[in-house]
Order: sequence, then C-alpha cells, then structure tokens
Amino acid sequence: MKNSEHISSFLKFLKDIQTDYNIALETEKEADRETQDILHRLELGSDSYHDMARMSKTIKSVRLKRRKAKDTKTEAEPVVQWIKENTKFTSSLERLLGEVRKAEKYNSNRHYTNKTDILDGIDGRRERKC
Repeated sequence: MKNSEHISSFLKFLKDIQTDYNIALETEKEADRETQDILHRLELGSDSYHDMARMSKTIKSVRLKRRKAKDTKTEAEPVVQWIKENTKFTSSLERLLGEVRKAEKYNSNRHYTNKTDILDGIDGRRERKC
C-alpha cells in the first residue's frame, strides 16, 4: 500500500465517523420520539389486547434500534471531539496527502534522457562509421 493510501484511509475514517455519529444521533432521537408515541398510545388509547401485544413487540424493536444507535454514538463521540479539537492537524494531514501524492506521481513517471552518446550501439544496434 502506498503512503498516500494510508493517509487517505485515515482521513476517510475521520470523515466517515463524523457521518456515523450524526446518523446515530438522529436515529436515537427518532427512536425516543417513537417510544413516546407508543407509550402515549398505550396510556391513552383503548386498544385491544392483541393490538397492545403488537405495540409491545414494536417498542422492543424500537428500543433495540435506539440502543444500537446510542452505542455507536458513544463510541464515536471521543473521535468526533478529537476532530473538533484538532482541525489544524486534519488540515495539515490533507495538505500532506497532496504533497505525498505529488511525489508518488513524480516518482512513477520518472524517466531519464541521456546526456552523452556513450550508450549508442550497446542496445544491439551497430553504429555505422563513414
């Protein structure tokens, strides 16, 4: 793996974890709202036993979804906080990535132009003498 790929991979991780954090935050909020809807329906509604049983199953799945989102948010939070505190560092990494890619491109397209005729005739061609 090229050096630029390592740097790029880390920067992608930082971007992805911010996205994951935001999605988890919204998912947790939505699950809280869904929970409140179900609880208020159970409290105030006059549903049948079977409907209440279905709501009970629904609340379990909502709470599991909320737990997963909350766990994701909790695990991502320290990294997101670090990113906020180190914006200069991440900007510096982005500049470094550009410089490393430029050097890699230069090295991959390198060629040499002979300055003398010392190698003429060595590659299987014979020089003609006049």
